[in-house]
Amino acid sequence: MIHILVGDAAVQQLRAAFELDENLRGEILVLKDTLGIGPIATDQHSHDEIRTAFWQSIAGECAEVVQDKANIDNIITKAKQEEEPVCFWLAPCVSDVCAYYFLLDCFRGQPGMLHVINIDSLPFLNEKGAMFYPKNFSEVPPKEFIKTKRLLKEVSAADYETEGDTWEKLQFENAMVRVFKGGKELVNADETFFDNDIYYAISKEWHRGSKIIRTALQRSNQAVSELYLYHRLKQMVSNGQILCEEEDPKDAAKANYKKPGGSEDEVAGESQSTSDQE
Repeated sequence: MIHILVGDAAVQQLRAAFELDENLRGEILVLKDTLGIGPIATDQHSHDEIRTAFWQSIAGECAEVVQDKANIDNIITKAKQEEEPVCFWLAPCVSDVCAYYFLLDCFRGQPGMLHVINIDSLPFLNEKGAMFYPKNFSEVPPKEFIKTKRLLKEVSAADYETEGDTWEKLQFENAMVRVFKGGKELVNADETFFDNDIYYAISKEWHRGSKIIRTALQRSNQAVSELYLYHRLKQMVSNGQILCEEEDPKDAAKANYKKPGGSEDEVAGESQSTSDQE
């Protein structure tokens, strides 16, 4: 079995589960990209090129080169040669659901190869034995991965018939943000979708960008890259919605921000010492 998961944290949990169940062992492909945000339409450029250009436009040199489509093509070739089934681990979050539709488009010409383990609305036990409903496989304890084997389902011809065109539709719409509504439902939103989460994480006193973004991530019910939130934070400064103590900070995480209307003679450093205890 070849496994596909979204994000390094989810992969760590699956690798730990391998130590508990030999039958789970297999090659793992981790999808690095967060397809819930940014352009996905492809014209003269490939998927990986479009996605890399997007991340570099908001994060500069620290953005990773996206290779997900190339890696998927390699996995398909290997699965055909070795007659190995491929399993995508699908959690109820925008990153995984977007990846699911992307994979349907990639595997459309490979009937019987792609399988899915979908944990939407299913209860699991955390490390303390309490029941919870995970939103991401990074939250699932390794011992609970073993129980999911019975959920393995081949993506059927009927699945391709009813859902196979969804990625093409999403590409045509090419929204800046895709929002998870439950099940496998996605809706489009504009680039300002997360701005309220950022704005309400800010007060009229100075706070470090890192604290603001952590709070915004906690407020949001959507999976989103913090790189994109920092991008929106800087855009909100440019729009005059919030203030930054530096004109063009090199590190947005270390710069201080506040809403307009606070005491203009407040010293950022003094406020920081009391409001931003790490």
